[in-house]
Amino acid sequence: MDKEKTSQPPRRMTRSSASSPTSTSNNVIAAKVHNLDPLTINDLFVGGNPISLDDIISDFPGRRSQILEIVRLLGPLNSPMLPLFVYGGPSTGKTSIILQLFRHLNRPLVYSSCRTCYNQGILFESILNQLFLHRKNAANGYANAKRCDRPSDFVNFLREALTNVINNLKEKSEKLVSNKTTEEKIGNMIYLVFDNFHLVREWDNSSTILPLLFNLYDMLKMHEVGLIFISSTSPDTFYSNMGYVEPIPVYFPDYAEGDIRQILLRNQVNQKLYSSFLE
Repeated sequence: MDKEKTSQPPRRMTRSSASSPTSTSNNVIAAKVHNLDPLTINDLFVGGNPISLDDIISDFPGRRSQILEIVRLLGPLNSPMLPLFVYGGPSTGKTSIILQLFRHLNRPLVYSSCRTCYNQGILFESILNQLFLHRKNAANGYANAKRCDRPSDFVNFLREALTNVINNLKEKSEKLVSNKTTEEKIGNMIYLVFDNFHLVREWDNSSTILPLLFNLYDMLKMHEVGLIFISSTSPDTFYSNMGYVEPIPVYFPDYAEGDIRQILLRNQVNQKLYSSFLE
């Protein structure tokens, strides 16, 4: 793996690729890295054409209960929420469903994978670069928006960046409301998504970074900010006596055989023929 710290932070998917739920999480990381246009608040939204909740449920067999539960926990527009801890084995649809739901709800998020952001510094810089709408390029010497040498620096910069984004969202929302030709609503909530969160336990400073991330809800005290942790291991594998507000768990079990069959048949032109190969 190339551990060059000048790598581009994860961004949203492109509109042309957003229609494929199976490629959603990969597209979040890869999209727009070659686009030199200045970033705007729109870059915090998952791209693609609108998608209905029924379509998401149809695209992910066996995940109806998890999808509806996450929608309930996210709540209506501008609803404060407790942190979520979405967990389950690999390839159970966790990340793809989260991103598709944000596409459906048309809400902004900052996505950071603890696999590509493989240490504390890179994770902090990825989050701040996205929130400050900062793109590293030759013009700025591939510098980050902010330099974070200490966790306390990160928290201070994070609060500043979140405040700016929330204010921008409020302005954008007010303009949309005043525009009688559209019914689009975006609200003023911003969500921080930490994917592959279980990998943080392997970091050298995990005993410091884990309490920090779990305590963000209490430290920030910003009702417009939602936190979502996505992990391949259960909450029991993390410390539970740190004094933080424990995230609400949402479990994704392994797919049943019937669910896997539906997934394999989903995009086949001749499902009857293809089904014969699965017998």
